[in-house]
Amino acid sequence: MTKHSQETGEARKIRVAALPRNPKSLEDTGLPMGFLVELACKMIYFGGVMTLGSLSEEIALPVSLASEVVEFMKKERLVEVKKGADLRASYSYAITDLGRERARDYLMLSGYVGAAPVTLSQYTEIAKRQTVRKMAVTREMMKRAFQGVILVPGLLDRLGPAVNSGRSIFLYGPSGNGKTFLAEHIAKTLRGSVFIPHALYVDNQVIRIYDPVNHRKVDLGAPSDPTKAILEDRAEYDRRWVLCERPVVVAGGELTLAMLDLSFDQISKFYEAPLQVKANGGLFLIDDLGRQLVRPFDLLNRWIVPLEKARDYLTLQNGKKFEVPFDQIILFSTNIEPRELADEAFLRRIGYKIKIDNLREEEYVAICRQVCERLGVEYRQDAIRHLLDEEHATRGIRLSACHPNDILSRVVEICQYEGVPPRMENELITRACKDYFTEL
Repeated sequence: MTKHSQETGEARKIRVAALPRNPKSLEDTGLPMGFLVELACKMIYFGGVMTLGSLSEEIALPVSLASEVVEFMKKERLVEVKKGADLRASYSYAITDLGRERARDYLMLSGYVGAAPVTLSQYTEIAKRQTVRKMAVTREMMKRAFQGVILVPGLLDRLGPAVNSGRSIFLYGPSGNGKTFLAEHIAKTLRGSVFIPHALYVDNQVIRIYDPVNHRKVDLGAPSDPTKAILEDRAEYDRRWVLCERPVVVAGGELTLAMLDLSFDQISKFYEAPLQVKANGGLFLIDDLGRQLVRPFDLLNRWIVPLEKARDYLTLQNGKKFEVPFDQIILFSTNIEPRELADEAFLRRIGYKIKIDNLREEEYVAICRQVCERLGVEYRQDAIRHLLDEEHATRGIRLSACHPNDILSRVVEICQYEGVPPRMENELITRACKDYFTEL
C-alpha cells in the first residue's frame, strides 16, 4: 500500500468515526414535535403543495419521520392530502386555511425555514470526534503545502509543530514579510473533512451555522463511488449535517467584538453563529491584529477563556448562556510588538509565538528570480545588485518579502507605458523605487 493510499484510508476512518447517524425516531432528533410542526408548516406554506419526499428533503429528515410530522399536522387540520399515490413518499400535501394562518404566526416568531437543526449535545459530540487536534501534520505535508515558497532556514520546522499542536499561533514581525501569505499556506495543511450542521437548536431558538461563504461543501458524488467510504453508508447519514472541507475563516481590520457573539436578525427572527463557531474544526485567522476599531486588549481578552478551556460561552437575547466547543487553530497575525498588544498573562496562553522577520539577501534574491520568471522578464543579476546596493542600502530600508514583486511589477508597468518590451535595467529600477519607497 502506498503512503498516499494509507493517508486516504486514515481520512476515511476519521470521517466514518464522525459520521452523524440518521435519527431512527423523532426522539432521536432531540427536537420537540411542536418545533418540527412549525418548521414543516412554514415549508408547505411557501411551497404551496409538497410531496412527502420533497418535504423530507427540505427538512433533512427520513421520510418515515417526516411522515409522522405530517400525520400530526393532518390531525390538527393544518394540512390535507392533495393527491395520493402508490408510494408513500409521493403523497402530496397542501396547506389548509388554518395551517396558512398558523404559518404566518410561526413566521412572526421565527423566519427560519430550512433543514431541521441539531441539538447542542449532538453538535458537541460530533465536534469532539472530528477535532482539529487529532489532525497530525508531518514535515512532508508542510513541504507540500509550502512548495515553491521562499522561507528563511528553519522557519518551516517551527511552523510545523505549531500547526500540529492544534493550539493558537501568534505570527508577528515587520509588515510586508508575508505573515498573511504564510497563514494562507498553513491553511493548506488542514486534512480531512468535517460535518457542519445547517443549524443549532438551543432553548427553542435556531442558530444558523452552515455558511457557504466560510464553508466549502464536499461533493458526495455517486453512492457507488468506492473512494469515499461515507457514501457506502449514505442511508445512515444524518442530512441535517453538511460534509465540508475543514473551514478557514479570515477576519481582518473589520473585526469587532459583536462579530464574536450571536447575531440576532430582527427581520428573520433567528440567530447567526459567530465566526469562531463557524471556524470549529479548522482555522480562524485574525489578520492585522491591532488595526481593528476595538481596542486590542478588549479583543484579546475575549479569547482568554476559550484558549485555556477549549470552550466558549454564548448568550441568547433572553439571557440564557450556553457552552459551545472551541475547537480550532486560532492564528493571530500582526506587525505590532506583542507586548504592546497584550500582557504576559495572555501571551502565556498562546501556544506558539513565531517572529517573521525581514529577509536575508539570499532569500530576497531568490524571490526576485521567482518574480522575474512569473512576469516573463529576463533575470539580470547586475540589476538586482543595483536594487540591493543603491536603493535598499542607500535608503536604509531592510529587505521585505513584498519588495521584489512590488518593485519589479512597477518596472514592467513603466515599460508597458513606454511601449517597450519589459526589461530589468538600473535606470528603470531607480524610477520604480522612487514611486514606491516613501521619499523623506
